[in-house]
Amino acid sequence: MYTLLILMVVTGCAESKIIDKLGILVAVGYDLTEEDSNDRIRTTVLSYKPGATSTSTVPTSASNNTSKGVREKLSLRTSTKEVIGQLRVAAYGEPLAREGIITLTDTFQRDSEIGTSVYLVVAKDSAEQLLNAKNKQQAGTGDYLYELVKKNIESGIVPSPTLHNFLNAYYRAGKDPVLPYIEVRGDEILISKLALMKDDRMIGSLNLSESFLVKAMMGSNHFLTHEIELNTDRLRKYYEPTFDKLYVTLSHIVTKSRIKLINKDTPEFHIQIQMKGEMEEISDLVNLEKAEVIHALQREAAETLKSEFEDVMKKLQTKQVDPVGFGSHYRSSVRVKDFTAKKWREMLKEAKFEFDVKVTFVNVGITS
Repeated sequence: MYTLLILMVVTGCAESKIIDKLGILVAVGYDLTEEDSNDRIRTTVLSYKPGATSTSTVPTSASNNTSKGVREKLSLRTSTKEVIGQLRVAAYGEPLAREGIITLTDTFQRDSEIGTSVYLVVAKDSAEQLLNAKNKQQAGTGDYLYELVKKNIESGIVPSPTLHNFLNAYYRAGKDPVLPYIEVRGDEILISKLALMKDDRMIGSLNLSESFLVKAMMGSNHFLTHEIELNTDRLRKYYEPTFDKLYVTLSHIVTKSRIKLINKDTPEFHIQIQMKGEMEEISDLVNLEKAEVIHALQREAAETLKSEFEDVMKKLQTKQVDPVGFGSHYRSSVRVKDFTAKKWREMLKEAKFEFDVKVTFVNVGITS
């Protein structure tokens, strides 16, 4: 019995010493180095020791030509062995993202320690600056970034930017990746837009309103709020406008989309969008007790959104990117054997999109 007790104590001490030497890696950032540098990639990692709070993360940076090569240099700057199994966010500085990120991203896939649920993001200017930034909540930057992206996946404008989804879109013709674009403004870290990716390169972006529209075309989604501008000319019979424009803010929004290929030769798609939301605010004095007024507002909101959907599709066609995945719908419907990303981009330029939008306001006091 005494021998067993001694072994347990010794083993416990050994495990404690091993854990003390570990560093839990929660976020990594990649940037291009300066032109006069011999190395191409600058890597920044955020890690903390087990037992410490995640707010005590420490950023460490080093440069090399590959993500694996930089690990040797990073190990010379830290006293702990970095454990990457808890990696939650990988950030790419915009200059690097515009050149291409697949070589760095594909490395994650081949590393058995890294899961495919890691979030990928683009950082304005520098990933190193982002990982060194502080936030109002004084939370650990790695955890803060993860929760920021997660919240906006569940009820915001961000389509899921996991490693799995990125690689799936990259390697399969008919859909392009789209990543959250994050910037630092003072003590605030925020998602300001979405980065449009053509293959693995950032070639443009979507503002917040455009991002809402693109995600609304992707199956069923939830959004916290969205503001819609209505045409007052067609609403004058229902109220006396005080201002030139009328705005309605919806909250607790649920959207559902259905995409159907109706002409394989053009090709032409029919997109049905259903949107329900609570009317949280309206920018002018409108009598919302009358059903005909509510119905008129709903029709006008649908017309506005229809026009906006058409505009954002024209932008995507001009840039020849398809974050929604219309190409995937085409491929599964037509069963084209020689379907490639290059071929789809040429078809996308000439494709037609017909939108059918229905908007329903809930909890506004009417029953018909």
